[in-house]
Amino acid sequence: MGLREIAAGHERIVRELNEERAAALVRISRVLESLIDQLHATRVRMESLGELDAEREMARYRQLHRMASEYRWFLEVQREAIGLRQHHMLDEFYVIPPAIR
Repeated sequence: MGLREIAAGHERIVRELNEERAAALVRISRVLESLIDQLHATRVRMESLGELDAEREMARYRQLHRMASEYRWFLEVQREAIGLRQHHMLDEFYVIPPAIR
């Protein structure tokens, strides 16, 4: 195998890795968007429920909040993997509602 073939193979592998990194970025952002939507919906439901049901929804909200925070971190890590180092705009696009104590 010559140098050209080796270089072409390397370029193909790098391209495939970058495509997978981009696809992972899309998957992570979609999950994060879904979790944020679920947080908003859960918060609205909690306002109209009785105390016992509201406690169950609060536990659900806390779990969703933990997951959303984790996926926000995943998103940042994945962005770094593709060379994007500025993350300040993420908090404007992916607004995670506040935690409930």
